[in-house]
Amino acid sequence: MGNYNRTPLNCVNDGIVLYYHPNSFYSQKILFALFEKNIKFTAYEVDVTNGEQYSQWFLELNPKGEVPVLQDGTLIVPESGRIISYIEDHYQGENIPNLLPKDLDRSVLEKVVFFHKKISRIPIGAISMGSFIHTDLCSNPKPPFIGLTRSSFLQNDSKISSVLEQYAGVNPIHAENLRIKAEFQEKKRAIYTNRDEFMILVNAVDSVLSEIEAELEKNESTNAWLCCDQITIADISLAVLLQRLYSLGFEEYFWMQKRPHLRQYFSRISARESFKKSLPTTFSTMRAVWTNTPWMYKAGVAALSATIVISGIIVKT
Repeated sequence: MGNYNRTPLNCVNDGIVLYYHPNSFYSQKILFALFEKNIKFTAYEVDVTNGEQYSQWFLELNPKGEVPVLQDGTLIVPESGRIISYIEDHYQGENIPNLLPKDLDRSVLEKVVFFHKKISRIPIGAISMGSFIHTDLCSNPKPPFIGLTRSSFLQNDSKISSVLEQYAGVNPIHAENLRIKAEFQEKKRAIYTNRDEFMILVNAVDSVLSEIEAELEKNESTNAWLCCDQITIADISLAVLLQRLYSLGFEEYFWMQKRPHLRQYFSRISARESFKKSLPTTFSTMRAVWTNTPWMYKAGVAALSATIVISGIIVKT
């Protein structure tokens, strides 16, 4: 377990602070929303690889030990859905676009909320982990979800329940929340490791994307986004979902050949500056790959690097 003495940033005078991790699906949703709304914030990267999210100071922010968490002055808002609702309600103005525009027709507004909720219900954690086992479904995974790191992700995921039990033992105030999370983790693993159960999830995603394809087809002539000509919370949810599916290598399975409107939508949203800024940097992606590379392969790389250096010295002398 990591030993952390870091404390939350003093944001009383510093405005919004977002506690996040660059490869966290839910953190990416908040980043996209903040950038889209032109809201200034301070980013604090939580070292989830070494368990900082279970340190005492972070559990005071979110007893569930999960990123993202938003701090606005003395107010703490955990969980991506609540955070988006908060910034939408409290950050409005001439240069701050609304993700749930008040001038929309009621039918359009209902559609935005409908798709946002439907997409948000997709268990992306189970989909992500299951893709590392049922590899025939995802033909072209991208970093950091590649090669040996997938085995490492699975191995780490299998240990989370026991790790949570350890943290529960040293954090009695938050023990109940941590043990509930451990139970949920075991249920999630039982689903994504079973082919039939995992295919139920995959087919559910496929069904949602079919509804979205039909909606995009309706808007084809106007070149609109999912529900209207403005970016809404439905687009925030959809864009980040498609990015994760793309990173896992699911694009061929879900849309490249059979959903042309979704393919075109993803291309358009991927070019949007606010969306690009929400994605992990090359450095953070490669760091995630290295962190999740098994130690014996790291040792091999180190040995090879040392050999190259020594060979270079011999050649030069």
